[in-house]
Amino acid sequence: MPSELKSLRSMRTMPIPDMPVAKAYGWEYVGAAHDIRLFPAAIRKKKTIQTEVVLEGGQSTCFFHSKLPATALCDVSGRMICDLCKTEYEGKIVSFEALQSLVSKGSKNQRKRGRRKWDDIALALAIIPILAGPLVVVTAPFALGICLFKWREGPTSVLRNNRWRYVVAAIFAILQIAVSGILVYNMVGGNF
Repeated sequence: MPSELKSLRSMRTMPIPDMPVAKAYGWEYVGAAHDIRLFPAAIRKKKTIQTEVVLEGGQSTCFFHSKLPATALCDVSGRMICDLCKTEYEGKIVSFEALQSLVSKGSKNQRKRGRRKWDDIALALAIIPILAGPLVVVTAPFALGICLFKWREGPTSVLRNNRWRYVVAAIFAILQIAVSGILVYNMVGGNF
């Protein structure tokens, strides 16, 4: 591990600070102030970890290193981990694998694994019940509601950039509501 940092401003080297976060550091070494953020492992003092070939009977081992004794329990995954795997994150003792999952959960750029295709749902609610008859009275208003409220969210698929399914579903839903209304009016008025 390098014991010096290189300034990108003056291309001179300066020693690694003692703290993970240093503001206005390096003026006396390279002639320019730097804000430095280091991973804690970069400044951690190296400890020699000696492994035993044979562990005592009944002693647990690290989940990731089968020859090292477990010294801690991961607060996220519940796995037993050794000193090499142990990291502290927001007051919790976590393994490196759990740390990666915690950091990725907090990422704002994480892609969704699944998407609801509201345009397909609205189109199905508008077209399929035509075959079933009386269901149109219930499904057409739902299809129209989905079209009206989900229109603002835009395309529901990464591949589709248009909203024609919403338009077709809305037209079918409006026609179904109109035909159902005319039928109900005629049945109540006695014209049927």
